[in-house]
Amino acid sequence: MAEICKDIDAGLIALNAAINKLNSNLSGLDKRLKNLERNSNSGNDNSDSGLEKRVIKLENDVLELGGVVKDIIDDLKDLLDAATEHTETANQAQGIFSSIIDFFVNE
Repeated sequence: MAEICKDIDAGLIALNAAINKLNSNLSGLDKRLKNLERNSNSGNDNSDSGLEKRVIKLENDVLELGGVVKDIIDDLKDLLDAATEHTETANQAQGIFSSIIDFFVNE
């Protein structure tokens, strides 16, 4: 059972790291969006090439975020699998303890 807890802890650590990375990426996107709005309002570098570069960068960031979300989903699946295994192990242990108690009580 300790091994399952270690697996769950490792999964939670991986999930936390993925969430932190996602928050960092979202923060970076938010900063870029604010800069883009600022530049748009001031009329700076609104050429097609400048906008195209920004769009390409945003598309790449979205793809990267998609990978992070996939990693989070995979980590959640691993956590659910570990929780299911933990439940099965706990149920087996409960059955064993019940049999032992019944053996001594009924004797």
